[in-house]
Amino acid sequence: MTPTREDERPDPEDSAHTVASLWALRACEVLCVLMFSTAIPWQRVTTWFGVIAALGVLRWWHVNRPWFRASPKPARQRVYRIYMWVLMTYVGSACWFLYVPANLPIQAVLMSYLLGNATLVAVRLTGDVMRTTIALVLAVLPTSLRFIVEGTLDQHNLLVMMGVGGLLMTVTMVFLSRAQESNVKHQVEQRRRAEAAANAVAAMGLSKSRFFAAVSHDLRQPVHAIGLHLDLLMRRGQAAQDRASRRALDGIHQSWRALDDLLSQVLDLTRMDSGAVQADLRPTELAPLVADLVMQHSAVAEAAGVRVVALVRPAAFAMADALMLARVLSNLLDNAIKFSPAGATVAIVLRGARGQWRLQVRDAGMGIPHVAQERIFEEFVQIDNEARDRRRGLGLGLAIARRFALLMEGDISVRSRPGQGCCMTVSLSRAAPPTPAASIAPAHAGAAVDSGPAELGVPPHEEPWPPSVLPLRDVLLVEDDSLVAAATRQLLRSWGLRVRHVETADDALREGAHARADVAICDARLPHGGSGLDVALALRMRGKKVLLISGETNAVLREAAQFHEVQLLTKPVSGPTLLAALQAL
Repeated sequence: MTPTREDERPDPEDSAHTVASLWALRACEVLCVLMFSTAIPWQRVTTWFGVIAALGVLRWWHVNRPWFRASPKPARQRVYRIYMWVLMTYVGSACWFLYVPANLPIQAVLMSYLLGNATLVAVRLTGDVMRTTIALVLAVLPTSLRFIVEGTLDQHNLLVMMGVGGLLMTVTMVFLSRAQESNVKHQVEQRRRAEAAANAVAAMGLSKSRFFAAVSHDLRQPVHAIGLHLDLLMRRGQAAQDRASRRALDGIHQSWRALDDLLSQVLDLTRMDSGAVQADLRPTELAPLVADLVMQHSAVAEAAGVRVVALVRPAAFAMADALMLARVLSNLLDNAIKFSPAGATVAIVLRGARGQWRLQVRDAGMGIPHVAQERIFEEFVQIDNEARDRRRGLGLGLAIARRFALLMEGDISVRSRPGQGCCMTVSLSRAAPPTPAASIAPAHAGAAVDSGPAELGVPPHEEPWPPSVLPLRDVLLVEDDSLVAAATRQLLRSWGLRVRHVETADDALREGAHARADVAICDARLPHGGSGLDVALALRMRGKKVLLISGETNAVLREAAQFHEVQLLTKPVSGPTLLAALQAL
């Protein structure tokens, strides 16, 4: 039988029997002996309180034994109740042993002693109404009834009032005990519901993580295959004379890029929500990172007629994850260029403030109303884009950027007025340089960097094809997805390569499969629990060049690949990216 929440609660007396409480009660009993001995023979008083003390010491010794504490709660409760009721029955016998007729001071001391015991019982036994009620009745009722009866017979109103007061106090304590038990049960039930809700949320988070891990792999596979087929068509279509065909290919390619962007951003958000993304915080120099970003965005800026400048001081280090920070600033820079009119200037400025560095990206756009300045960091929120024009983005970039900033123990804030542009500020903690200052900084570090002219002939955000000159001849493709394998084989053969395709790790490691291969392209997840990384490492030991491709954004896999110095590409991989990776081997 499964224990209930009430059974799982400790008994009120489990923690009540301490050495301090033992000595405190014995001291009170000595004081009572001295007080009652003024009106009652000391032998009787000492004997009566001696029995009380002996029962108390015996109970303390018994309930503090290790074997008793290890016993089940119902067994402990039975022992507690027996000791309590025997002790309170003996306390109730004070109406005969300690009662002194016609001695109001001693009678008042007796009632005070009994009510003190009752109060102690009520406080110590919170949550056990039956034990409390019986103990209070046994301790107080006999003496209260005697006070009432003898006070009535002797017409002693004060004695009657003390007896009635004892009864009322007993009833009050019983009701308070019942109310307290009800309150405790309510709190336990609330805690149980909160724990159940927390467990449900945790289970949902785990299911969500598993779902998106599967989605990450299964969605990336067809998107990756489409991209490879499309890259091959794009290369062949560049030489075609049919303008309509080229336009159709361009449209398909743009749609594929949009799908790729959406998939990547949604998966980024879900991975951060599930805790799968952690920041690798290290001292990061800001000037070279910003300068590289300005150069990377120069083509986009020139196409939009926007100038990008960066004013970043040298030797400024922040505690950050360099890749995350680059993603954050790249997103802010993209937005600044996108929303600035032609002829405007976008500035990246570094400022220091109270142990922080503040990287500000300032644009000359239309600005953001004050009421919307926090909403822009929510998912799928875009200002003045009710029509959901895909060309103006998805409304995910700033949500991802803020979460990246929070992972780096920083934040992003916005300051803007309608018609006066926008200033996005990334705040990060300062860091000491990782090496002595004698190290030589890059030539552009700390200088004012300007976006130069764009590379001619390269559309914004379009990857140029590197010259398809490969020193390789034979490729072993280890891929279990038939769509991806077919697309990859076709693209590799268009580059003049011979391709041998296998699906499993065992097939890849057979001598006949890889004997002629110059390079092996391995999918990270293989059938029957096979590991593409293990296959790649085994083939590298046999003198082959290796390239690992994964459909999952797995931090553990990425770290393992970095540790073993195996190049890892994440699907979907474009044709130019794959060609450049093969050329770099």
